[in-house]
Amino acid sequence: MLMRAFSKVDKEGKIKLPDNIQRAADLKEGQLVEVKIVGASKKKNILVSARDNAR
Repeated sequence: MLMRAFSKVDKEGKIKLPDNIQRAADLKEGQLVEVKIVGASKKKNILVSARDNAR
């Protein structure tokens, strides 16, 4: 499945995940997520994964 949405980084460096993305990923308020940078140096992607714990 591919879902696409847009969001802007605010002045504090925060990004709000759009509601449709939160619903599709079944993310709940306060849930822990892991954020990774993946890809080659010129083509980087941000991967956000729901987590139960920080390992």
